[in-house]
Formats: sequence, C-alpha cells, structure tokens
Amino acid sequence: MQNTKPVYSVVIPTYNEFSKPEEMESHLSSIKSFFSRLGQPYEIIIVLDGPNDGTPGLVREKTKDMDHVRVIDRKENKGKGYSVREGMLAAEGQIRLFTDMDGATPIAMLERFIPKFQEGADIVIGSRDLKESQVKIHQPKWKEWIGDFGNLFIQAGTGLWGMKDTQCGFKVLTEKAVKDIMPRMTVDRWGFDFEMLMVGQRLGYKIVEVPVDWLDKGESLVGISAYIGTFRDLIRVRWNMLRGVYKLGKKINEIEMRKMD
Repeated sequence: MQNTKPVYSVVIPTYNEFSKPEEMESHLSSIKSFFSRLGQPYEIIIVLDGPNDGTPGLVREKTKDMDHVRVIDRKENKGKGYSVREGMLAAEGQIRLFTDMDGATPIAMLERFIPKFQEGADIVIGSRDLKESQVKIHQPKWKEWIGDFGNLFIQAGTGLWGMKDTQCGFKVLTEKAVKDIMPRMTVDRWGFDFEMLMVGQRLGYKIVEVPVDWLDKGESLVGISAYIGTFRDLIRVRWNMLRGVYKLGKKINEIEMRKMD
C-alpha cells in the first residue's frame, strides 16, 4: 500500500463473480491504468459479500500483482448495500466511488464527475437515462420497463423529483458526505441507493446527475425478486423517514455517541 493518503477510493462490492474472470481482470486493469494516467494517489477496496463460489480465490489471483488494493473478506452475505457502506466507511480517500465488478460503467466516466466536485457538488451519480447517456448494450426490455416505472415510484416515495436514474451502480461522494450519510442508513440490499440519495438530499448535500456510458453484461444477478425487494425497501425507507429514524436534525457524532451509551 502507498504511504500517501489516497485522494480517490474505488469501492467494489463483490458477490459471486467466479464465472467472469475476464471481466474482473479487465475492470481492475482499467482502474489501474486510469489512475496511473490521472497521477493521483488512489486505493481499491474490494468487499467480498460472503460469496459461495470461487470468487475469493479469483480476486486474490487478479490482484496479486496490483498495488493499492485492500480486500475485506466477509464470509457472511449481507447484501450490496451493506457491502457498499462497509467499503465506503473503511475507505480513506477524499473522493469515494463505488462501482460494480463487471465494469458495466467504465472507470473512464469518472473524468466527467471530477469537474462537478470542483464546482461544489457533494454527490455525483451516474445516469443511464439522460439525453447524453450512451447505453451501448441494453438490458432486456422488461427490465427497462420495470426500471422506468419503478423510478416514478422512487421519486414519489423519496422526494427525489427529477432524478432519472437512482439505481445506476456508479456513484461518487465526498469523504464528508460518506461519513455523514452512511452511518444513518438502514437498507442492506437493493434499496440502499435511493435511501442514500434521499438522506443526502434531506441533509442539504448537493447531488448532481451525470450521463454515463453503460453496457449490460448479460449475467446480472438482479432478477424479479430483486425488484420486489426494492419495492419493499422503498416502503421501509419512506416509513423510516416519517418516524425520524435518520435523525436528520442531529450531527453524526451525536448519533454515534448515543449508540455507545
């Protein structure tokens, strides 16, 4: 690992990826190349979400010759949301990105995000649904229809009006936003994206949506049960907001001290 504190952290929640060694190698290699060109200190944090195939061994193989990599090897499956929070809170970078191991959104898209932080953004999210977005390989039509319809429910349930794509797995936050938002979160699985954005918006963080290139990799683990789970998470998040679970009026250090008492 480098001695200099990283400017950028890349968090990759990872479940069963053993069947896609080429995609893993390509994505990790592209991240290394990107930051070598950028010339800024960085780290990669791979969070193993209790995979039950050969993913841990594959990750060790693909990262053995890479610097700046940390692996959180958790044996118990707790969900993508839990893994993202775990990795983002363990990260040390000033700017913290989470992305999927399949590289559906290329790391080069980060070049579009960096200027937004320089302009005062706190959270920058990738969108597949803006006019300038390039969806080079589409999901099956039924997934796109459910996604579009579901986004209307998400906007209505969370107040994220006008946010076209809350579920793209390529999001970047400042260190301050991560430390303030993520300890408040409650959703461990698919609904964590809109929970994070809703809490961030209510806390006053500036959120910017940026068009990205995106390629469906064709082996997504997201099935109909995930969509049902996301709807349940939406109900839960809305109920949590009404009950004051997120304690938006308190600073995070006050909340954490209460937990210790």
